[in-house]
Amino acid sequence: MDKVEADDIIAVLSTQLVEKYGSTVFIVSSDKDFVQLVTDKIIVYRPMEKEYYTPSTVTEKFGVLAENFILYKTLLGDASDKVQGIKGLGEKGIMKHFPELQTKKLTLDDIFEISAMKFKNHIVYSRIVHDEKRLRTSYKIMDLSIPMVGEYEVNFVANLIESELPELNPDPFLVMYEEDKLGGIIRNIEYWLKDNFFHFKGYKNK
Repeated sequence: MDKVEADDIIAVLSTQLVEKYGSTVFIVSSDKDFVQLVTDKIIVYRPMEKEYYTPSTVTEKFGVLAENFILYKTLLGDASDKVQGIKGLGEKGIMKHFPELQTKKLTLDDIFEISAMKFKNHIVYSRIVHDEKRLRTSYKIMDLSIPMVGEYEVNFVANLIESELPELNPDPFLVMYEEDKLGGIIRNIEYWLKDNFFHFKGYKNK
């Protein structure tokens, strides 16, 4: 879909599959943005680590509840997304200043409220209060619980998941593969397509 980010579509798709079918959804990606979507029903597989991220994995890796990962990322920042964090707030510091992230679901407003009450205790709280506008913008950009898509795209995905899987037509994929100049990232690309997609029972050889 033109002018729509793939991560927003993945967020819509994963949520709809859970709501409509009660499915367990696996998102395969090394993009940490998807960790915020993790629930008992939505699991992120990070191929570079060869590890499945469940709610318990998120807590083990980052020390926060999966529901709070978006706050964790907003406060610490993310260079890959060009999101600036709070100066002086590191992975250890965030647990010290906001231990609540480990025990209960928080909102961004909760973070500002805590910071406003404690702004005299540490400069980190003062910086959070001072940077409220920027942090809200960063949060909104990264928040996949409210994907930046319109009603048309949401309905399109809803209709798509109710349709039967189509026959595998590798030609459009191969064209896009060449247009995106992916080169030899996947060896024996035509064999790879058939070998992977034919594991899905809904696909038939065309």
